[in-house]
Amino acid sequence: MSENLAVKVENLYVRYNDYLALENISFFVPHPSIIVIMGPNGAGKTTLVKSILKLIDFEKGEISVFGLNVREHEQEIRNLIGYVPQREKVTEHIPIRARDVVLLAKMIKAGPLSIPTKKDILEVKNALEKVLLPRDAWDKKFAELSGGQKQKVLIARAIVLKPKLLILDEPFSGVDTVSQREIMNFLSDLRKKGISIIIVAHDINPIVEHIDYVLLLNRKKIAFGKPRDVLTEENLSKAYGIRVHVIVHGKACYAIIGDRHA
Repeated sequence: MSENLAVKVENLYVRYNDYLALENISFFVPHPSIIVIMGPNGAGKTTLVKSILKLIDFEKGEISVFGLNVREHEQEIRNLIGYVPQREKVTEHIPIRARDVVLLAKMIKAGPLSIPTKKDILEVKNALEKVLLPRDAWDKKFAELSGGQKQKVLIARAIVLKPKLLILDEPFSGVDTVSQREIMNFLSDLRKKGISIIIVAHDINPIVEHIDYVLLLNRKKIAFGKPRDVLTEENLSKAYGIRVHVIVHGKACYAIIGDRHA
């Protein structure tokens, strides 16, 4: 079965000094599929994706990506993953053009002193077109773009390397509704083309109709499974510590959570 899984996490524990950030987390990501990791602030969502990427070490447990153990195949696994970190953690003071942000990913992978080829430049253009970034934004400085445009550039930077797994940490934070819809439609198309996607999100409602699985956590796993099975009033109230209402509409369900980070 592991060959059909993009990610498998078993009994994961992550500790920062005396603070237990994640406790006994187990779940899997069938390939290809879209999974959302959700929970309140401090729940360990970013810690979990960084553990999958082996950007931080974990105390106990096992993580595999496409059947490869992350402890034993760290670099090989990173070559399979496109990672889009939280946008507020991306340096913006360097006056670099949007298209060059994407091209830089190609050059870093090619190695020091690499010179862009015509193929590299074409692939950058294709990536920017796929994420629907307007052409008049390609030559703008990254810092001058809108929130939605910046997010599209960062996704283009990740997909230009042709990953099998795409991990996005809070991709819709500060992004307008139209851009959210465009990005989510694009991600759904990627899944159809055989790419698995992990999304860390606070507000699942705008994207719930597109996703296959939800991992609800608050340092411990509260629930994992299909959205309709996970997004219950009992599970959400347990995760967020407040009363939660759930509205079911057709095949989708929507959570009404008082915290703005629903």
